[in-house]
Amino acid sequence: MKSQPRTHKGQATQAKLLHTALECFAAQGYRASSMRVIAARAGVSLSHAYYYFQSKEDIVAQLLLNLRTEQLQKCVAHLDEGNTLESNIRVVYDAALEVMEPYHDFGPTFLKVLLSREAANEEIAHIELSLWEKAVAGSRPLPPLGIRRDLPRFLWLLSNQVFTAWAYDNSKDHRRSKLLMKNTAPVVAKFAVLCRLPVVRSLFEDVLSLLDSGKDIHDEPASGDHKSAAARAS
Repeated sequence: MKSQPRTHKGQATQAKLLHTALECFAAQGYRASSMRVIAARAGVSLSHAYYYFQSKEDIVAQLLLNLRTEQLQKCVAHLDEGNTLESNIRVVYDAALEVMEPYHDFGPTFLKVLLSREAANEEIAHIELSLWEKAVAGSRPLPPLGIRRDLPRFLWLLSNQVFTAWAYDNSKDHRRSKLLMKNTAPVVAKFAVLCRLPVVRSLFEDVLSLLDSGKDIHDEPASGDHKSAAARAS
């Protein structure tokens, strides 16, 4: 995805193209909505549309970035210091559902964006990891020191798996993935407490390494020093 337009006019044009694209996707379906159709309905030339978005996937990437930014804004006010880790995990998941649910049909395309190495993916990953850093830092009692640094990354990678389940959930009102989110919070919170025990902490590192193995090193967001257990062991 190209860099964000700097002028007010450019931002307005980009927003108009995004809004028009969503209308086209809703009316005609994602596959049937070409960049030419989107540009024509937005009242801009095709070349002008390509200046802001290189493809339909680029438009969806911008949508996902906007939604994750909105999720972060919703969470900030509720991730107060003093919540339990379980409560903070629920806050993040509830905010995700609130902003993402209207766009469930884009789920598979969202996943394609997240698997790419585009700049938008890096921005999205940075926002998501920041969310989990806030959730961990604000929880009381604080998680065990031995996992505290890696816990945000663990939660981020785990949430990617949960997001995948949501994206392909065809159950009524997406109940299966919503139940998964609901049940993930207490299980992870209990797991974190048990990580005070060396044997459980070792298991945490093994699980983190497994989750990390599914992420290419080039996709890792630059948000502080988040070394994986595998990297520390090498």
